[in-house]
Amino acid sequence: MTGPDAVLLAQLSATIDEADPVPAIVLETGKAAFGLRRLDTELAELVRDSADEATGLIAVRGDENVRLISFETGPVAVELQVTGRGAARDLVAQVSGAEVTSAEVETPGRRHPTVREDSVLSADGVPAGLLRLHLHTADGRDLVTSWIRV
Repeated sequence: MTGPDAVLLAQLSATIDEADPVPAIVLETGKAAFGLRRLDTELAELVRDSADEATGLIAVRGDENVRLISFETGPVAVELQVTGRGAARDLVAQVSGAEVTSAEVETPGRRHPTVREDSVLSADGVPAGLLRLHLHTADGRDLVTSWIRV
């Protein structure tokens, strides 16, 4: 919508927000309900993180750092290698126990596509911060890893 109608609509919206704002509890409940849309997604939980081990990160090829993270749910295991490049991360994941048909890397504001070759997934240039993997399997299951900070 453009022109005078858009201006009028913006003014009406501002007036309503000022006169009768949406209560915070309504916004919080709405966000929580929206999160339930993936209630049937299976969670792969964190079982190992090299950053938690005494040796910390493994240094390779100059200034780059490699972090190894493992997730499991039932017979499915995901081994994730995270390589730091400044503010970006390169990811390589090996999935066993299920045939993955597609996958995305989720960050709080965006989904990043992955390249899939057999049971190996990769994504380059993912921004540092919170992320999780969302996997779609050949048998129709959706698997998601727990959130991690990289």
